[in-house]
Parts: sequence; structure tokens; C-alpha cells
Amino acid sequence: MIRKTLAILIACTMTLLLILPANAVEIDTAAVGGNIDAAIVAADYAEVGGTLEPTGTLPAAYSSAAEGYTTPVRNQRFNTCWAYSSTAALESLLLKKNASPEHLSPMHMNYWGCKKSDDTGWQRDYNSAGYPYIALGYLTSFGCLMDNMFDQSKEIEDYQQMQDALYPYYIADSVIMLDGNDRDTVKTAVYTYGGVIGNFHYDGACKNNAAYYCNTPGLATRELNGHAIEIVGWDDNYGVDNFSSNVQPSSPGAWLCKNSWGTSWGENGYFWISYEDFYLFDSRFGPSYAIAGCTPVPANAKMQQNEIYGATYEFKYIAQVRPNQSKMTYANVLDFSDGYHNIDEVVFASASQGSSYRIYYIPVNSSNVPVTDTDQWMLLAQGVIEHEGYTCAKTYGFSAPVGKGAVGVQIEKNGDTGITISVDEWLTAGGKYLFNPGSQSGQSYLIGYTTNPMDVMDFYKAKLDDEVGGTLVIKALCSSDDEEGDVDRDGVFTVIDVTMTQRYLSFQTIFDAVQLRFADFDNDGEAAITDCTLMQRRLAQLPG
Repeated sequence: MIRKTLAILIACTMTLLLILPANAVEIDTAAVGGNIDAAIVAADYAEVGGTLEPTGTLPAAYSSAAEGYTTPVRNQRFNTCWAYSSTAALESLLLKKNASPEHLSPMHMNYWGCKKSDDTGWQRDYNSAGYPYIALGYLTSFGCLMDNMFDQSKEIEDYQQMQDALYPYYIADSVIMLDGNDRDTVKTAVYTYGGVIGNFHYDGACKNNAAYYCNTPGLATRELNGHAIEIVGWDDNYGVDNFSSNVQPSSPGAWLCKNSWGTSWGENGYFWISYEDFYLFDSRFGPSYAIAGCTPVPANAKMQQNEIYGATYEFKYIAQVRPNQSKMTYANVLDFSDGYHNIDEVVFASASQGSSYRIYYIPVNSSNVPVTDTDQWMLLAQGVIEHEGYTCAKTYGFSAPVGKGAVGVQIEKNGDTGITISVDEWLTAGGKYLFNPGSQSGQSYLIGYTTNPMDVMDFYKAKLDDEVGGTLVIKALCSSDDEEGDVDRDGVFTVIDVTMTQRYLSFQTIFDAVQLRFADFDNDGEAAITDCTLMQRRLAQLPG
């Protein structure tokens, strides 16, 4: 297996020979300790990041906190800033969408992001540093729990015992990778979505009360101490005198950041970091991003997917081999035999901003390989990839035939845009796996590269001498034909279900995990009297 050699963690450009350049990368990790918990990662995907155009004139100062779009500051456990900042950003988005969420659960995300029992996944334990990719994979694949379902007191043993009984509150289905060097892009994302996840190098000597600025040039990767925060505002006129007299930027202006070190730190848990800080948005920490869209996960819904870890790399090998190819179809074969077969939306990740996409349902043959006869394909959605990152395409309940079938994403150039898609490729550090995707044959296919669909794992083996490979990031949020509120699981929602829920709330009966999920009519993480009221209104055909 061929690997790239990285110097100061920047991927080198290699000339295409008879065999493609090696895919995933060797990562160098900086030592972390104490509260410094955003580890260093320099995968190729960290370089991904696009710009956003403001829809109007941006104000000179703005604060999502002042507007009521932030939840209370928390005090993180372990090295989990990446989990606390990402859940905080999702909470801000929900508040922007006029939802009123309690805290979401960063600790469940942390435990989820540990090495699995089969040695796949992120090769870390629960008190190790983390990466932005872990949060992105969790939020787009599993979703996020309400904190009352899995609060900060829970331990890894609780996760192992409870995981089959827990269900997500929201799935993040649209994520924008941002060019942190473009100030208006970050401002636009904060203003539109409530917050941006950013990372910076933390050195206590660079902090003055609630103001932070590091101007130490040329720090090597091993010297960086990474920390992730939610950027929630800015002030173009934040004065240089706020910073330490020994370390001051040349011009005013700073980002307002929500931290996760408790309210006694900084200014009630918030602080300001100068626009001129040397290491904010440094790509060695991984991508900066905004959660731009999310959707509730009702009891009768499930994410059908082959990978759960999200994008770590951009599958750009086709473009390298055939730079003039204008269109490519990528497909994941999914199993719709478990009752969840109504495709409500398709989520895929790509850095091909500006390219056109078409989403297809593609039947498979007797060997479960997607068919190439496009007359048999069903167009479900189409549009333009508006940003680098995760795109959500609404498909409005197309009923896939029971059994296996493929969801295809066809990407076509618009001018000089790309035809690439994202993949969860392996990563290594110190000669050992940092991330092992556990990819398998028969899951992802390339249609249009060869005459017949080519298994992505075969592509890795033949073209990259790679036995580990990865899986394309294409997934479908699907619903079953079950009715919400059907707690007795008889196939219909009736007054009996309301009565059973009332009996459960008065401790006269016990519900199993499935019944509890269907009883949680408002999808807020618990069955309560409010759910009974909503059930009764639904039966009476009343609004709300």
C-alpha cells in the first residue's frame, strides 16, 4: 500500500503515473493535555472550504448570543471541545429555526466516536482528543440526542448498555465547509445559521481577560495546542487595547466565541479572538464548518447508509485520470427490506461546489450491482451543489421496492467545476490507523468509469494498491409505513395508543424502547403529557 509523505502536514502534489497517487494520508498528531483537546489532522479533506456571498450588507457587529440564538455555556468533560462546539452550533441553528431545544448530548457523541469492538472507526478512547470529522460523521449519520436522554454524568458503561434504546432527535443534513480566510464567508455563516465551528491554537500567555490573540509565527505542528469553539458573532471595532499590551494586533476587530470551559472562564464563558490571530482556521486542525440544515427524526424514520463516519477525504481520482470527463455517477447499494423504504431525502458530501447533481433510484441486478440501463433509473431530485460539504436533496417519500436498490448521485460539471464526491477513507498516524472505515465490497459503485459499474473497493485495489479503501458518502433518510403514535404496534394510530400512553405516564404499564419512541410524539426525547395532548389533537384532526 502506497502512502503520501507529509512535510509539515501539507499534502504534496504528485504527478499521475501508471498507478494513481496514494489515497489516504499519514497524519501527524500534536501532543495535547489539560483542556487542549482538538487534535491536529491534515487529511486532504481539511483543505476543503468554500466561500459564501452575503445576501445584504453585513453589520459592523453582531452577536447570536445577544439575539437569543445560543444555549447556556457548559463545562466540558474530557477532551471533548469538538463535541461541545458542534452540538452548540446545532443548538444555535435550532434556535434560529424557532425551535426551543434543551441542550443536546456531546457525551454520547464522544463515546460514539471511539474505536468499535471490531477495531473499525476512530482509533481513540473516550478521554482522548478528537477531530472535526467525528462530529460531522455523528451528526449526519446517527444524529444527536437530547441531553436529558444521555447527560454529562453518563459513562462509557452507560453508553454500552443504553445504545440500543436511544434514538436521535435531529439529523444534520446540510453542512457547509468554510474558507476561514474569507471574513465575509464566516460572518455570513454566523449571521445565517447562528454559529460556526472553528479551531485555534491556545496559549494562556496570549489571553488577556476575555481577549485572545496569538502572533507567534511559524509554530510547527507538534507545538500547536488545538481547541474547538463556536464562533457566534463579531465586532469590527473591537479595540486593540482589549488585548495584552505585550501581544496586540495591528488593527481592531475580533470574533465572539462561545467556549466550553464553564461560565467562570473569560466573559461568562465567552471570549474574543482577534481577526489577525495566526492560527484560527488553520487547516491543520481540520475543516471549519457551519451546520446549515437539520431535520427531525421521527419514530418511523431511519438513515439507510453504508458508512457512519462521514467524509475524511475527497474521491478525486476519476478527475485525476480523466480531467476532461464532465459527468460521473456514484452509487451506494442500500437494503430497503427492513420496512424503511420511503426515501424522504438523500444526503451526500462533495467538494464540487457549483456542479449540477441528479439523484436517482437505481435498480440492482441479481448480483446486487446497479443496472446501467438509464431507462430503468428513477429521477428523485436535481439541483446545484451550492456549497462544499454535505448537501441534502429532498425526495419526498419515493417508495423504493422492498429489497436492495441503489441511490445514485450523478455530478456534472458547470464550466470548470468538479465531479468529485466525498469518501470515508482510512487515515494513519505514527504508522498505525487513526481511522479504519471497515469498508466492504458490494456497497459503493462507480457508474461511467468503465463499461460496467465498478465496485469502489475494486477500484482501490486495482488503481491504488489499497486493500482498506473507503465508502462513498451517500445516504438516505427513509420512513416506514408505520404511523407516528402507534405505540401498540398494530399498524394504525387510534385512541388505544393515547390510552396506553396515559397509562405509561401514570406508571400503570411499562413501554419498551420502540414503544417509547412512538410515544414521543413531539420528538423531544421523552414521553410526556404534551405528547398525549398532541396525540388527541391529531385524532380529533385539530391543528398543532
